[in-house]
This record gives sequence, structure tokens and C-alpha cells, in this order.
Amino acid sequence: MTFKGVNCVAQGCRVLNMNKNYLTSFKQLPKMPQIQHLSLAENYIETLTGLSRLRGAPLESLVLKRNPCEFHQHYRKRVFSCLPNLKMLDGILKLPEDSSPPETSIFSKMCILS
Repeated sequence: MTFKGVNCVAQGCRVLNMNKNYLTSFKQLPKMPQIQHLSLAENYIETLTGLSRLRGAPLESLVLKRNPCEFHQHYRKRVFSCLPNLKMLDGILKLPEDSSPPETSIFSKMCILS
């Protein structure tokens, strides 16, 4: 798969930079069962719907900087709730407050959507 000059065989890809690719949804991502580090900065991703597609991967770090979804209330809690094995979001290690239980059941419903 090629995005702006980045060639990646999706099945074996461990590190992928898809910054500035005009992505609007996680649903546009290929299946990446081996992905460990994914950067989606400077796209147009508005919601976290579909983020659960990455749940089965050994994803350790995710970058969503400069996407509209970054400005949603409880953004970090939502991402870490959906991806509990994630260690770093937007270049910042997981903080104790990122692990606190979601305040409403909307978070768990959000991760089920695909």
C-alpha cells in the first residue's frame, strides 16, 4: 500500500507514518496486525469511531496530533480506553489519569463501532 511515497506491506508493517494523507476515518486504514508505531498526524480524522480496528495489534504508540478528534472532550481517556495496551499517545507516555475509568458508558460504545 502506498500513501504519499510510503510503501508498506500492510500485513507485516510495524512502523507506519501516514501524516498528511487526507484521511478522514480510521476505517480507511488497511488491516495492520503487526503495527507497533502509527502516526496519523495532520489528517482530517474527526471522530474516534473505528479506532477499535487497531485493538488486536501490538500498537505501542499512536500519533493523532493536528486532527479534529484531538479536541474532543476526554480525548486521551477515550483513546486509552479503546486501546488499553497503548503506551504513548501524541508523543506523551500514558499518564495515571489516562487509565482512570471512563466517566460514561459512551466510551465503551464508541470502541465497538467499526
